[in-house]
Amino acid sequence: MKLRQVVLALGIIGLFIVILLNRHQFVTFWHLLINIKLYYLIAVVIVQLFSYYLNALYYRSILRAFKYEIGLMRLFEGAMSSNFVNYIFPTAGMGGAVFLSQVLKPEVPRGQGFLTQIMRYVLSSIAVAMFIPVSILLLAATDHSDATVFEGVIVAAFLILTVGIIIYKLVRNEKLVRRLHNWLSLKFHFLKSIGSKSFADDFYSGFHEIFGNVRTMFVPYVWSVTYIVVEVFTMYLAFLALGRVVNPGIVLMGYIVANISSVFGGAIISVGAFEVSLTGILVALGQPFAFALSVTLIYRVLNMIIGLPPGFIYYRKYIKKTA
Repeated sequence: MKLRQVVLALGIIGLFIVILLNRHQFVTFWHLLINIKLYYLIAVVIVQLFSYYLNALYYRSILRAFKYEIGLMRLFEGAMSSNFVNYIFPTAGMGGAVFLSQVLKPEVPRGQGFLTQIMRYVLSSIAVAMFIPVSILLLAATDHSDATVFEGVIVAAFLILTVGIIIYKLVRNEKLVRRLHNWLSLKFHFLKSIGSKSFADDFYSGFHEIFGNVRTMFVPYVWSVTYIVVEVFTMYLAFLALGRVVNPGIVLMGYIVANISSVFGGAIISVGAFEVSLTGILVALGQPFAFALSVTLIYRVLNMIIGLPPGFIYYRKYIKKTA
């Protein structure tokens, strides 16, 4: 069996597993439709698709820093397919980064394509951290302040920042990484056959180019911030769909906590970490459990319906390029 057939089969199996694990959410979501304002759901669909377009704009901005010009439609497809891979294969985002490099080849070297997605994660994490004080101020201005919640979020953000600094220091130590590569190549000979040395060369070429001129990351960072604003707005639409207007700080804090949880949970399982943490933080901030669960279901189920089917189509399209 060829490699692309194996990868396609894994994608189909993964999609089936995700649907199976979420079957109860889909059923509950169907029952919720009776009391939902449908025009808000239509707005959610439009805004969610726009968020993928924002990802494409981010990719274009950072690839231009590398002096590559890739069409927006292809980058849009790359955003959807890499999101599909991240959902189906819980690898803390690494699977999506590898697949994006597949989408961008041969124009963009694999190492720099991988780095493009990694930088998206880095810039998004910085943007999320920037919104933490904003959410705290919004909540403190009302009766929704909760010292325990605030402390938990700050500690979690500090942990992510610490892990990020450690990873950055390790990656920056190029000699150490290359020694590790040489050792792995001796233990696992297939690494040589897929050109992992050239992958490392390309990765560090892009790495040094970025950190040699950090100002080139300003535009990608702006797109990252814009993306988060759009995602929070999408979640707020889920509240409106159920007929409730809430403090934006509740929605923003819910988004932040859910994403922090999914960073740690995403390395193990792509289903559940985001949903449980979002529901929990909304309850902690004073929302009734049934309502918090309904908002979570609307947001996540629509996210899956919008993202997974086209994501699978583009996933299948680009694995045909697999050698």
